[in-house]
Amino acid sequence: MTDLSTDLPAGLAKTVRILLRLQTIYVCFGCLAMALTFFFVVVFRYGFNADLFAYEEWLLILCFWLYFVAAGIGTWEGAHVNADLLDLMILDPLQRKRRAILITAIELLVTLALFYWSIVMMIDELGDYPRYQTTIALQIPFFVPRAAIFAGFGLMGFYSALRLYVFLKLPAARFAVPADPAQERGA
Repeated sequence: MTDLSTDLPAGLAKTVRILLRLQTIYVCFGCLAMALTFFFVVVFRYGFNADLFAYEEWLLILCFWLYFVAAGIGTWEGAHVNADLLDLMILDPLQRKRRAILITAIELLVTLALFYWSIVMMIDELGDYPRYQTTIALQIPFFVPRAAIFAGFGLMGFYSALRLYVFLKLPAARFAVPADPAQERGA
C-alpha cells in the first residue's frame, strides 16, 4: 500500500512525516555509529593491542533506541516480517480491507498492552531515584535504554492507531490487488 500519511488530516500528516523523518535520520546515524564503533574496536584491538573503553555500554543504549525507533517506522509502513499467505490468496478488496482492519486492531491492542507495561517499567525505574541501577563502567542509568522500550511501544501504538483510522476510512477499492506487482512496491 502507498504512503498512508496522504489519507490523514493535514496537521496530523505533517506531524507523522516529521516524526518519520526524525526516526529515519536516527536510524541512519545509529547504523553508521555502530559500524564505526566496530571498526574502531577492531583497529584498537588488533592494531594497537588496546581496548575501546566500555563501548558495549553506550552501544547497548544506541542499539536499544535503534531497534525500537526502527520498529516504529516498520509499524507505520506495515513492513514488519510476517508469514501471512492470506494476503496473496484473498483477492476481493472488501475482504482484504476487513482483514487489514482486523490485523491492525489486534496489533494495536497488543501494542497498547505492551505500552502499558513499559509505562509501569518506567515508573518503577524512575521510582528508584537516587539509587538507579547503572552500568558498571560508565554509570549510565538503566532507565536510558529502557526509555527506548517506552518510546518504541508508544510510537508503535500511535502508528497502529493511525493505520487503523486510515484503514477504516479508506474505500475498499484501495485494497484491490494491483495488476502489476511492481506497482504495489511503489516502483
